[in-house]
Amino acid sequence: MDEKVEMQNHSAPYVASRSPHALISRANWLAGAVLVLCSGCVAEPVQAPVALAATPLTGTACGDPDAPNPGPNPFAEVSRISVAVRAVDPVSGLIETIASASSSLREGQAIKVPRVPEGEGRDVILYAEGGSQAWYGRDAQVSVKRNQDNAAAMLLTRYGGLSCVPTPTGVLNTVFPAAVELGDGRVLITGGFTEVAADGASVRLVGASSQAYIFDTRTGGSEILPGLGEGRGRAGHAAVLIPSAQKVVLFGGVTELAIEESRPFPYIHDPAKGRDDYIIFDIPTKTFTPGLDKMVARRGFPRALALADGTVLVTGGGRWPFDPDTTEQIAVDIFDPEDNDGLGGLLDIPPLRTFYWRAGHSLTLLDVSEEGLSTALIWGGTTPDRSLGHPAEIFRQSGRQREGVNGTFAEAAIAGEVPPFSYFHETTRLSGRRFLVTGGSRFSSGQLRAPEADEAWLLTYIDSPSPTVNTKRIPGFGAGRVFHTALSHDLAHVAVAGGLGPLDAVASSFMNFDLATLSWTAADAANAQTASRGGHAAVLTSAGSFLLVGGESSVRAPFAPKRLSAEIYAPSTLPVP
Repeated sequence: MDEKVEMQNHSAPYVASRSPHALISRANWLAGAVLVLCSGCVAEPVQAPVALAATPLTGTACGDPDAPNPGPNPFAEVSRISVAVRAVDPVSGLIETIASASSSLREGQAIKVPRVPEGEGRDVILYAEGGSQAWYGRDAQVSVKRNQDNAAAMLLTRYGGLSCVPTPTGVLNTVFPAAVELGDGRVLITGGFTEVAADGASVRLVGASSQAYIFDTRTGGSEILPGLGEGRGRAGHAAVLIPSAQKVVLFGGVTELAIEESRPFPYIHDPAKGRDDYIIFDIPTKTFTPGLDKMVARRGFPRALALADGTVLVTGGGRWPFDPDTTEQIAVDIFDPEDNDGLGGLLDIPPLRTFYWRAGHSLTLLDVSEEGLSTALIWGGTTPDRSLGHPAEIFRQSGRQREGVNGTFAEAAIAGEVPPFSYFHETTRLSGRRFLVTGGSRFSSGQLRAPEADEAWLLTYIDSPSPTVNTKRIPGFGAGRVFHTALSHDLAHVAVAGGLGPLDAVASSFMNFDLATLSWTAADAANAQTASRGGHAAVLTSAGSFLLVGGESSVRAPFAPKRLSAEIYAPSTLPVP
């Protein structure tokens, strides 16, 4: 039994049907095309057919979401196509290709590929060579079962570049929204500021939104949700997925943010504008429910991390660089989805505090122990005086947190060149207990400074004989920035997108880092026609690409609400057949 790949051109994306002889049925949203992997006869006991539906995103930039720059339809220019199915070898633990094919492709032409062994977590990759660029699609979680059709769905985006995401009418563009992947290719986007309003000699970010919608990175579909609820609009909040509970929790945020251009770091947070509540999103029912209790403090721009047991650590969120009038944000909150008879809530625990004041810091997973306990690195968001020279501390989770036995925070010594005490940087986890810190605003001479160029550091954590962070500056990063994003799909490469410097989006907005060579490269201008943005949200999708949502090219002058801007970036370091 041989499988074949067929291509058809249509005016809408397609999804697999249940009939083995009619694998594809029409949907009605975007212009699309289909690749169908199908069987010519009944599947053998350990093999099965796979139906693959690929929807292309053909825009190249989203400077104007209502009129994105046009791009070529990949299926009108594709000259060669490759498909591979990968899986983890149960003996070696390595990822291996278990089925593949490559051929030139014209409309209606079929190529043969090996049969696909049944199993869970099959990684289906499509790579198409076009006249002007290459195209990429991936569904990393395909279940292949015998004696039935198995669907794989993916968006076809520019390989090594960006593709514009058409967004639904009625969803506004926002600054400082939150986005989180739901574990199945869908992404939940919530909140953010919709306007910049004049306020005498300064301006304010206002219009804290309660909007919420879901974007499906496998099909390109969007769904507008009812929203967070009246009076619950927010920006600069944290959003955390709890897979075991099938819930997302939104923590804190702010209702407005002042901007004074005369200051080197012009963003001013009034703690009275912060929020001390949380909202629970139930994934199966797609409903938002306000929390039953309040956090120990109002938290604007807090940092939250899901721990291995399903609880969530919530830290910081106070005035920056510090608040001389209170220390309440030093205390942390622990959210437990099992609290309140399964409704979820904040644990009533003995006081649990970070060592030092943190605001605009980063909170990043370090590892999970054999006992199933999380360790996290906290970096920056404090001053040399208030931290006694310690920009880093380590959080170790307790195995008895639900019983009232707290985890611990420990200071970490610094070895190597002394790094700056920075705020609103990004910390990206890499392999080998290493982290890349990019951008940020330095604390110097009693205040936060404008972001400086080449602010990139490699951190390496050592546990013994005492917690230590080795630091190494990585030159070549380029323009200084804050409120950017930095993500890795493989713990070896990092894509840094956007950022404000500090009021306007940086010109060289897209930079790629290679851990093997400790070097930076700017994205190819021909493939990185990204909309200038800072203050956006970004998530790693299940395909290994990055979804960028919201943000603005400038927060210097007042602007009115407009349609949401979003793009997908598929880095050229993603695996290909």
